[in-house]
Amino acid sequence: MKDRSGLVSVLTLIIVAALAYLPLVNHIGYSYDDWYLMPSARAEGADVFHAIFSVDRPGRALVMIPAYALFGGNPLYYNLSVYFFRTVGALALLWSLDMLWPGRRTATTWMSLLFLIYPGFLSQPNAIDYQSHIIGLAAALCSIALTLKAISIGSRAIKVLLHILSILLGWLYLSQMEWYIGFEFFRWTCVVLLSSRLGGTHLQKGGRAIQWAYPSLATPGFFLVWRLFFFESERGATDVNIQFELLKLYPVQTMFHWAIQVVQDLFDVMLSAWVIPLSQLTGYVQWWGGAIAIVTVALVLFVLIKLNNRDGQEQSLASYFSQEALLLGFLSAVAGLVPIAMVNREVAFPSFSRYSLVSSVGVSIFIVAVLMNVNGRILRSALAIGLVFIAMLTHHANSVKYAQETAIVRMFWWQVSWRVPQFEPRTTLIGNYPAGAIEEDYFIWGPANLIYYPEKQSSENIQPALFASVLNKDTVTKVLTRERQKYDNRKNIVTYPNYRNILILTQPASSSCVHIINGLQPEFSQRESDSIRVVGPYSEIEHVLTDEEPHTPPAVVFGTEPPHGWCYYYEKADLARQRGDWDQVSNLGDQALDKGFAPQDAIEWVPFLQAYAMAGDVDRLTEMASVIALEPYISLQICRRIGSMQGLSDSVMEVLDSLYCLE
Repeated sequence: MKDRSGLVSVLTLIIVAALAYLPLVNHIGYSYDDWYLMPSARAEGADVFHAIFSVDRPGRALVMIPAYALFGGNPLYYNLSVYFFRTVGALALLWSLDMLWPGRRTATTWMSLLFLIYPGFLSQPNAIDYQSHIIGLAAALCSIALTLKAISIGSRAIKVLLHILSILLGWLYLSQMEWYIGFEFFRWTCVVLLSSRLGGTHLQKGGRAIQWAYPSLATPGFFLVWRLFFFESERGATDVNIQFELLKLYPVQTMFHWAIQVVQDLFDVMLSAWVIPLSQLTGYVQWWGGAIAIVTVALVLFVLIKLNNRDGQEQSLASYFSQEALLLGFLSAVAGLVPIAMVNREVAFPSFSRYSLVSSVGVSIFIVAVLMNVNGRILRSALAIGLVFIAMLTHHANSVKYAQETAIVRMFWWQVSWRVPQFEPRTTLIGNYPAGAIEEDYFIWGPANLIYYPEKQSSENIQPALFASVLNKDTVTKVLTRERQKYDNRKNIVTYPNYRNILILTQPASSSCVHIINGLQPEFSQRESDSIRVVGPYSEIEHVLTDEEPHTPPAVVFGTEPPHGWCYYYEKADLARQRGDWDQVSNLGDQALDKGFAPQDAIEWVPFLQAYAMAGDVDRLTEMASVIALEPYISLQICRRIGSMQGLSDSVMEVLDSLYCLE
C-alpha cells in the first residue's frame, strides 16, 4: 500500500468498523460464558484460565491471561479489544489481497469491507469469551499476509524473519480454535495462484509454490501432530477420537453426511447470512441504526468510486482477476466449512454463527467477484451498497439486543441486592430472567457469586459458594422427586447443585420486579411461568440471611445503582416482611405512593396489603380492592395470604371477605 489509495482503504475500514461495532460498546456487559470465566478469574486470579481451558483448548489461556491482566473484569475494554483485532484482521486481508491482485484496489477493498462487516457472525458483542476467536482470526490473516510477503521479498534475512513470524502467528491462531485450520487452504491457494501466473505444468506450479512457502507447512504440521497424538481432550466436542468414531464405523455414510452438511452450510454462509440474522433481529432495529447504515453506505460509495476511478488508470491483472477470485472465494468458503462438518457441527444463526467465521473470508471474495461480473455499473453498485446496508443494520440490531439484555440482567441483580442482604452458602438458585433464555447454570451462579461471594472458596478446586440449576423439565422433575446433591465438574469448575435446597428468583416480565418465592406461602404473578408455579412450593426463603450486611453489586459489571423506583420499595418491603417488621413495610409503601410509584404487576401489592391488614387500616384495604379485583387470580392469593395471618381485627376480616375473597 504505497500510494494514497492504500491509506484511504485503511481509513475506510477503520471508520466502518467503528460505525458497526462501537456505538453501544459502553452498554454491553457480560453474557453467556463470560459468567463463569469472570467470576472464576475474580476469585482465583488470572492463572485460573490454565485450568479452565486445559480440558479442550489450553492455548486460549495464552490470550485470556494477559487480557485479564490488562482489562480485569471491565467488559468495555474487551469490547474495544475485539473491535481492534477485528479491524486488524480486515487490514491483514486487504494486505494479502493487494499482494495477490495489485492494481485492483477497489475490488480488494470491497472484499475486505464485506469480510469486516459480514452479518453472519453475531457473537462479537460477547467480547470476553470471544477474545480468542477474534484474536485468532487476526493472527490467521496476519500469518497468511506474512507468508505472501515473504515470497515477494528479496532479502533472505527478512524472508526468514517473515516466515518465522508467520509460523508463530499460525500456531497462535490454531491454538485458539482448531477448526480455524481451514485458513491453511486459503493460504496455500493464494500461494498457488501466484505460482500459476509464471506458467508451466501443474507439477511445476505446485513444486514452485512449495519451494516458495514450504516453511508454512510447519504451522498445521506441528499443530496436528500435537493435537492428534499428544493432547487428550476431556471435552467430547473437541475430542478427535470421539468425533471420528462414526467415520470408523460407517465411513461411506459419514462422509456423505459431511458432504451434505457442507452444502447446507455453504448455502447459509453465502446467502442466508444476509437474510436470516436481520430477520431475527428486526424487533431491535432503532431509527438511529438506520441512519448509521445510510451514512456508512454513503461513505463507502464515495470512497470506492474514487478508488475505482484510480484503478482505471492503473495496469491490472484483469485477465486473471475474475477467474481467480471466483475460484479462491468459493473454495475457501468450502474449506472453512469442512472442519466444522467433520466434528459434527453446523452453521446456525444466531447460536452457532461463529462457525461462519473462517468461510466469511471466502464468501466476501466470491461475492465481490460475482458483482464485478454484473453488467451495468449502477446495478453493480446498488447490489454492493445493499449488502453493506444489510450488514450494518444487522450489527446495529445485534448490538441493541446485547445492550438490552445487559440492562435487563443488571437490573435483575440490582433488585436482588436490594432484597437479599446475603445468601446462605451452598444454596442452589433457580432463576428466571424476563428476556434472554437462561441456557446454563452459571448464567445465575456467576452474577450471584460476583456480588455475594467473590472471593476464593476452596483451596483444592475452582468452586463457587452458590450453585444454580437451569429451570427445565429435568430440573422440575429433580425438584419434585427431591433429588439429593450431585457433583458437577465442568471445565474444572466444581459445583454441587442440591434440589432439596433451592431458592427461586424470578422476574416474570420486564415490567415486574424480581420476586423471591417463599415456598411455605408462595405468591405468583399472573405472568409467571408454569414451571415456576410447579416448583415454587419447594423454594426455601430461609436461604436469604436477613441480618447480614447488604452486598452492593460491583459497578464495573452491573453498572451504577439504578434510580429508586417502585421495585426498590417493593424489594425493601419484601425484605422487611421477611423480618416481620410490618411498620417498615407500611412506611415503605407510603414513601412509594407519595412519590407516585405503583406496581405494574398486581402481586407486588401483597406485602403492603398485609401491613395494612396488620395495622387495621381498613380504608387502605378498601381503597385497593377495586384495583386488585381486576385480576381474580391475584385477589384469590391475597384472600388466602392475608386470611392465614393471625391477630387481624374483625373489621379487616370483613373487608377481606367482602372485597377480596370472591370464591
